[in-house]
Amino acid sequence: MRLLCVTDLHGRTGRLAQIIKAAGPVDAIAFGGDITDFGSPGEAEQIIRQAQQACVAVFAVAGNCDSAQIDQRLLELGVSLCGRGTICGSMGIHGLSAMPPWKPGMFQLTEAELARLLAAGYEQLAAAQQAPGSAFAHHVVLTHVPPRDTRLDRTIFGNHVGSAALRAFIEQKQPALVICGHIHEGRGIEQIGKTVVVNCGRAAAGEYAIAELDPTVNVALHVAYRE
Repeated sequence: MRLLCVTDLHGRTGRLAQIIKAAGPVDAIAFGGDITDFGSPGEAEQIIRQAQQACVAVFAVAGNCDSAQIDQRLLELGVSLCGRGTICGSMGIHGLSAMPPWKPGMFQLTEAELARLLAAGYEQLAAAQQAPGSAFAHHVVLTHVPPRDTRLDRTIFGNHVGSAALRAFIEQKQPALVICGHIHEGRGIEQIGKTVVVNCGRAAAGEYAIAELDPTVNVALHVAYRE
């Protein structure tokens, strides 16, 4: 299974078109938040529709530069993974919107709320896997914020602003892959136990990642366009 991972697009629809063209055929597209730059639900919907023209399977969570209203619109569009889980091909995927408290005026949730949403999505996946023919090979988490205390969540000033709840979930459940963004300068790939964590970087500058999930997890960072 080939997964296109896009984070921090910040409303740049032209860049998304370039990324989709550069990535080539994929089985699914995953938006890891900051779909807009403090935009509207309608703007987010336009971007999701643009992606769906290239690939039927599109999943998304909202970032700190989106909003609770955009999070709701993603749910209405049937693409939201915040606190929800679904099976697509060889992967079982669930997700997490927003960020832990950091800066005012942004979409943020407490660590307790983030932990609850992670657990809800995971439980939904576990229940779905009990149905005949619904087994999946790879457990994937799509989130805007990186896990705490990695090089992926370290700002240019050296402080770590990732989620402690996500870090604890990874250490306990060991998903195969975690897709995140949020900290532009934290772009990269890191391992936490058996979990591969990728900060995809800034799609607004053409940065994205491709995850190949069969039979093992292989992730590569790419750039379709750089300013």
